[in-house]
Amino acid sequence: MNGMKEPPPSHIIIAILFLICLTAMSCAGCMKHAGYGDLENRTEAAIAIALRDTIVREQIPIASGEYEIVDAGPVQYEQTGPKGIFSGTFTAVTFRCGGQRSLYHVIIDDADETIVGRYWHWVIEPMPCSGGEPPVEYSTLEDASVALVPGCPLAVPSNIPAAYSFSMVRIYGDPCPRRDIVYTSGSDELRLVQVCAGHPPYAFAITGKGADDVAIRGFCGEFVEGIGQNQLAWADSHGSYWLLGDLSKEDFVAMASSVEPCYRAKEPIPV
Repeated sequence: MNGMKEPPPSHIIIAILFLICLTAMSCAGCMKHAGYGDLENRTEAAIAIALRDTIVREQIPIASGEYEIVDAGPVQYEQTGPKGIFSGTFTAVTFRCGGQRSLYHVIIDDADETIVGRYWHWVIEPMPCSGGEPPVEYSTLEDASVALVPGCPLAVPSNIPAAYSFSMVRIYGDPCPRRDIVYTSGSDELRLVQVCAGHPPYAFAITGKGADDVAIRGFCGEFVEGIGQNQLAWADSHGSYWLLGDLSKEDFVAMASSVEPCYRAKEPIPV
């Protein structure tokens, strides 16, 4: 009437409003997923930059794979440089070497694809065998042998380098029971460390690559050349042993081959 159009039915209006809302929700979801995808891409790019960095590869054993990435993501970072203090949101990649608790942080500027910071967060590990009582020292092999409980006699070498003489025996208790026989030559010290079977291994032994295999009275041993002192380690039916001092491999083998249990007078000697 009078040329006026009738309004559309109510069900059509509702349908149009529903389509508008659905479109808006879909766009919002796309934007949300796009944001997540962008963050994921930036994180992956930052990890790749960190893994290629020469300094990072000097700190973390990337080539051998003995590491893990414990975290990667946005971080607020501030640094003082030649042009003053700058700060912003960057991507941090956090590494941890195998067997360690300390963390290595690498901060990447996503815009420039450059590393703006590298630093260690050191976690101080407790000293091995800490918390025990000081060792008991004996001035003779006989006194030390008598003080030990039966079942794991004191092992003593008979072939001692001519320049060295007996000094003392140290007997340690829990948490890392062991015996140290100390020989000295001036300020030089030569030690035989003995750990009975079933006890924790010597925590301060020299470790490293390039150990030489040797034979000690039919048992396998390893000679390691260290800094300031060398080491020969082996084990037999009585326990494990470490010889430490500034001796050659040949002298160590000769001394180790002469190590035998020192039984007490009333202790039965096994046949």
